[in-house]
Amino acid sequence: RCALCGKIKFTIYINDMEEQKMQETITDLQIRLVFQEDSLETINLTVVRQQSEIEVMKREIVRLKELVEDIRESRGSEDGAVELPPHY
Repeated sequence: RCALCGKIKFTIYINDMEEQKMQETITDLQIRLVFQEDSLETINLTVVRQQSEIEVMKREIVRLKELVEDIRESRGSEDGAVELPPHY
């Protein structure tokens, strides 16, 4: 028992083999963590790049819709339908 607080003290004895095994396990976990952090950073950069590309594509879709509408209006089509050429 501890002389100051009265709590029971436990002492764990680890032999050299167990200590070496624990160190190897800790090292393995640290290596895995580094790889996971690297993978997470790569995924994050990919998501940011893809989001930027999606925004560009959305703007292009809006632009193309406006272009199609302008073409429909310039043809004078009353119902907005685009007539297919005769060879269709």
